[in-house]
Amino acid sequence: MEPLWLRDDFTIPTEFLSVSYTRNLVTIDEDGEAILLDGAEAARQKASAVELRLDVTGCTRFDAAEKARILAWRPLRADRRGVVRVECGEFESRPKNLAAARERLAMALLDALAAPEETTPAERKKRGRGGLFKRGTGG
Repeated sequence: MEPLWLRDDFTIPTEFLSVSYTRNLVTIDEDGEAILLDGAEAARQKASAVELRLDVTGCTRFDAAEKARILAWRPLRADRRGVVRVECGEFESRPKNLAAARERLAMALLDALAAPEETTPAERKKRGRGGLFKRGTGG
């Protein structure tokens, strides 16, 4: 696999990328019924989907602020180990699905890096307990 190019001067080395190929074993017929296919039948009828993963926490190309921004960006849905995933299964061939997944990952990373940093809301000042006491009525 080749490095992932984000910009002219910025690439992600291949050792931080991994890819897996899968097939959906369930198909929907004309009546809307789900049909379970066996492996050989799925290989003949279904396109191979691609899952492209990037290990953000292990990648040395990002600094700490960039890693935090990528991991916090919701559309990438990072897991607890700091790995982001992009899936593509629209095309009928693995190379087309892989190229589309690489393009989606590059665009998502650029969007995450361009997004403004989320600031944590300032803590609210707590009121004293003085407002909770009831005044005595007569004595």
